[in-house]
Amino acid sequence: MVELQTIYLNKVRETIARLGACNLFLAAHRTSNDVYSLEAAVLQARKALEAVAFAAIAPNKAEYEQFRAEVEKPAYYRKDYNARAILQRLGNINKDFYPTPLLAPTRKADGSWHFERKSDGCLTKEQFESFYDRLGKYLHADNPRGNDKGTQNLVRDLPRVIEQLQALLEWHFTVIRTPQFNGVWVIEVGLGGTAPRVLVGKADGEFVVQ
Repeated sequence: MVELQTIYLNKVRETIARLGACNLFLAAHRTSNDVYSLEAAVLQARKALEAVAFAAIAPNKAEYEQFRAEVEKPAYYRKDYNARAILQRLGNINKDFYPTPLLAPTRKADGSWHFERKSDGCLTKEQFESFYDRLGKYLHADNPRGNDKGTQNLVRDLPRVIEQLQALLEWHFTVIRTPQFNGVWVIEVGLGGTAPRVLVGKADGEFVVQ
């Protein structure tokens, strides 16, 4: 579990770093209106989403590997790269795998810590998949006989998506249901520069996420 937690935290750390790079390239584009700066921002945003998907595999690694080996056309899971496809496959294994956003914990009178759900402003699984696909067309050279890609709309929307992904990850939990472990990992990402960390909550048996 320690190795899997390390993988998860490293990929989340990578996500935050790539979002920072995306913001830098966006700022350069606003100053210069240079298409290459925008395309660099798009590349970092798409890789940030892919890092989230790779993180999500970690606590479900054995089940994901088995699922990929048993499909109609068996595939080696280490070669997977498409974030939307990874999320859809993980949903077949564990319907509650996607990060659930939380507010920072508060201390209760009995000394315990309580986590409230963060109710809005976070990137949903559906938004994640849709935006990932949307970014794909900006990774290729323009076909001179093609239509406008909606570049200005992307420049407008990308900062919002970055904020939503950061809000999703800042404090979140992911549900794990395996023969070895039932419970949650609560993740503090540390957007202020501190190292991400994981808190483990283990259930004695089956449980429901509401």
